[in-house]
Amino acid sequence: MPSYKLTYFDGRGRAELTRLLFAQSGKAFEDVRVQGEEWSKLKPNTPWGSLPILEVDGKKLGQSIAMARYVAKAANLAGKDEWEQAIADSIVDAAVDLFPPIGKYKFESDETKKAELKKNFDEKTLPAYLQNMSKQLGKNKYFVGDSVTWADLAVFSMWEMIPENDLCHDNLKEHRSRIEKLPKIAAYLAKRPKTDF
Repeated sequence: MPSYKLTYFDGRGRAELTRLLFAQSGKAFEDVRVQGEEWSKLKPNTPWGSLPILEVDGKKLGQSIAMARYVAKAANLAGKDEWEQAIADSIVDAAVDLFPPIGKYKFESDETKKAELKKNFDEKTLPAYLQNMSKQLGKNKYFVGDSVTWADLAVFSMWEMIPENDLCHDNLKEHRSRIEKLPKIAAYLAKRPKTDF
């Protein structure tokens, strides 16, 4: 059985999808959370000069979606056939489209600009995103097929960055609740460190 080591900052961010995949699959992994000075020492030894990185038996893989896809495939959470895998990939790609606009307003230091970015996100970006996600989910329990895939976990990890009351579509609220109540996900969430992002 391979040994897994996931290294990221002390936050959910771009590593959380992979953590959720490990939790749902029941695969053990070492969750390394880098603090302050550690990052400058670690950076030259990363594949892309960024985090997260996933080590599988000592081999390093960079880029968050590549590593999540790798774990999803290893855990049989990528989709049951090539078509389901392609649909799951498209949902994941759409889910992570929210990272840049969320990052822009969350990490903006100028308070006036931050307020403008947040307003644009709340009034334009988020409603269009939610409408599209609601349409993709429809009346289904899961985004792809009849069981949990990495697409559901990717969308769930984005839901955590959005206040629950902003999920104005009933099917999205139900999806969020369904995923967070999965026994392995619920157990992970209960013990997960509390972080700002």
